[in-house]
Amino acid sequence: MKKTALIIFLFVINYTLEAQTETYPKGIYMNFQEVKEKKPSGNYAVELEKRSKGKIKMNGGNDYQLNPVNKNVKKKVLKRQVYAYSDGNDLFLNSLKYELQFWYSKVEGENDNYFGFNAGIPMNTKRYGMESSDLSYMFGGIIAGFSAAKRALIRLPYVMDKNTQEVILVSEKNIRELMSESTDLIAEYEKEAEKDNVETITKYLLKWINEKQ
Repeated sequence: MKKTALIIFLFVINYTLEAQTETYPKGIYMNFQEVKEKKPSGNYAVELEKRSKGKIKMNGGNDYQLNPVNKNVKKKVLKRQVYAYSDGNDLFLNSLKYELQFWYSKVEGENDNYFGFNAGIPMNTKRYGMESSDLSYMFGGIIAGFSAAKRALIRLPYVMDKNTQEVILVSEKNIRELMSESTDLIAEYEKEAEKDNVETITKYLLKWINEKQ
């Protein structure tokens, strides 16, 4: 009986580990097609670094970066040319590809059609259908109220349409439209006291993405 239980336990553990690694196999993805096919092609030895607040304040950029383990790849390739990286558990998108500051953002939610993630303030606001001045009034005015160093730490919610690769900055202005088919979720969102709060919007964005799986 104990032997049977052990075999079942090992089978479950093995299945779980395989499921985790098969989501996005560990490696470097050079373009979106590789992500779509889950076939990383970049043959670079790298390590993933969770960047400190001090480093972000000083140099800007997003929360994760890739560092070369040896001289087989230059840092600028990892910074500018790589599309995404998976550590076998999580997927990290190169936000510079979408003009959302340097380095990588972790995908926080995913379904068949969308990636949800947080990244820095847009470098090109017109790409996101707005002027630079518009950001000052969004998300409770947090962007206008902080110094440059503190603004570097701000993370805003984004969603990527996998079919078009279009990235949308999600705010109070458009989250209802995104969730238009989820009437219960919209009703729940309307009860929130701070609808323009970044954490509130992120919470409902990820709920919506997970609901549509």
